[in-house]
Amino acid sequence: MPSLPFFSSIKPTEKLIVCLWMVFCFLVLSYKLGEVPPYHADENFYVESSLRMVESEDYITPVYHEKKRFAKPILYYWMVASSYKIFGISLSSARLPSVLFGVLSIGLVFLMGCRLFDNRVGLFSAFILPSIYLHFQISRWSTTDMALSFFVLLALYLFVLLFQTNFKKNIYVYLFYLSLGLGFMVKGPPAILIPGLTVIGFLIATRKKSWFADLQIGRGLVILLIIIVPWFAAMLGMHGEEFKNHIVGNEIKNRLVHDTPFSFYYVGVLFRYQLPWSLFFLFAALKQFGFLGFSSEKRLNFRERLKKWGENISRHIKLLFREGNESVAFCYIWILVCLILFTLLRVEHSRYMLPSSAAVAILTARLFAGIEKNPAESGEFGFKISIVITFVIFLISSLLTGVGVFILDSIPVEVFVLPVLLFSGALYLVFSSQSGRPLVFPIALALTLTMASLSGDVLPYVSRYPMKRFASYISQEKIKGPIAVYKLGSHRARLGILTGRMVVKLHSPGEVEEFLTTNQKIYLVIKESDWEKDFSKRDMEIIKKDQIGRETRIKSSEITGLFDTGKLRKIFSSTETLYLISNK
Repeated sequence: MPSLPFFSSIKPTEKLIVCLWMVFCFLVLSYKLGEVPPYHADENFYVESSLRMVESEDYITPVYHEKKRFAKPILYYWMVASSYKIFGISLSSARLPSVLFGVLSIGLVFLMGCRLFDNRVGLFSAFILPSIYLHFQISRWSTTDMALSFFVLLALYLFVLLFQTNFKKNIYVYLFYLSLGLGFMVKGPPAILIPGLTVIGFLIATRKKSWFADLQIGRGLVILLIIIVPWFAAMLGMHGEEFKNHIVGNEIKNRLVHDTPFSFYYVGVLFRYQLPWSLFFLFAALKQFGFLGFSSEKRLNFRERLKKWGENISRHIKLLFREGNESVAFCYIWILVCLILFTLLRVEHSRYMLPSSAAVAILTARLFAGIEKNPAESGEFGFKISIVITFVIFLISSLLTGVGVFILDSIPVEVFVLPVLLFSGALYLVFSSQSGRPLVFPIALALTLTMASLSGDVLPYVSRYPMKRFASYISQEKIKGPIAVYKLGSHRARLGILTGRMVVKLHSPGEVEEFLTTNQKIYLVIKESDWEKDFSKRDMEIIKKDQIGRETRIKSSEITGLFDTGKLRKIFSSTETLYLISNK
């Protein structure tokens, strides 16, 4: 890695731009934060368990659905509980820690880009990162993933500082292990495995012979033990075999021993969840490894051409690990570690690739910074194709959302913003690609505003999740009784996230009858059709009503009729009634 100037050498204008961009991103990421539909069930764990901590004042043992939850260490629960105490109990408060870590990651990726390459790469990285869908979306969820990603990025940044000082400053070593420890207390082993394997892989690849001594692993283990052991020891002392069996069984054995088939799921995640930036990243990667820009003598046959092509790729890979290319190698190893680690674990969750987003942003920023220095590179076929596909994505998205807006009746004004933003982004791409204007910031701005409008305005309107209305009533009335939903799938998790209360799912009339037969005051969410069919004779009070979108199946013979606006509007507006009922 090149030895680069310290932060003080960064121009004041660049510092100001990044600070303003971080403030803007905080406002965008927190825009209608409580309105974002809770369609990720994992939020339930942290919203409910942290609320129980605040109410019970037991800040040691997380409890979810009346059961002890040992699945994750304690630090993120404390963050959500602290947010509840400071800002009040709400879904926005529960999600605020992720927003803060998402924003802090922007400043950190700027510093990382500056250290690895130059200030322009750092600036472009800061623009790109929050406009990556994976980063933006998870910054608005109350899950551990964004906090984990931040500590992984922080640990790798501290290693870069350590490496560039030739391992002379012990403070960077201690802070590196501190970051690993805090990350572990957020989400466990991935916080150590991702940066640890990246660092070790990089040092081995660059033939750093004294890496074991340079990393001061003995002292590092002491720091990790000081951070990690106290809570685990307390839990073992309080819950004994129950805690030990969960850690050994669920968290270690079940994750390592499985029969899940091998797949390239995370390769797809790396590409589709980071569009359109992944198009430019793919072009940069193919060019970096010699897949593009290769020409051979015309007289060679196919086999000889293939051999020459393979030799060209091999030469480019070897060049990657030579002195002066360490920064590029570091970023690719970082991404490769995430891909291999989670592919081997065979647990398929798209958010697991979030820690690699910073590396993708930096390498993509490097591509744009290089083109800015040498505009002739913008004429390369691969780059032009990336521009064209990005334009098509913007254009098709704007047309589809525009059609949706046209079909729907009585829609709020803010929903119109989305097609306008997408169409504006498409138009800018057309004019800027011809005039040589900068691309990174306008695309990033259009993407962040689009995603904010989509998650804050469009989805809450289109998805029709009635749990919000029922949850508001439950929270306002401070209801403490048992709550259940009947045959409503993911709505159980949504109601749990919105209320912070335990919500059970009932699957059969017998389970409903058993739930209703109690001396407690209970609450049940049920479809009107199910209520009329099986339970209408029960003496129950309907407290609230709301509408849910009806699932509509379109037959192949009816497809041509979809060009009829009236029929389309009828399909989109088709609903059925839900009841919130109580026994007393």
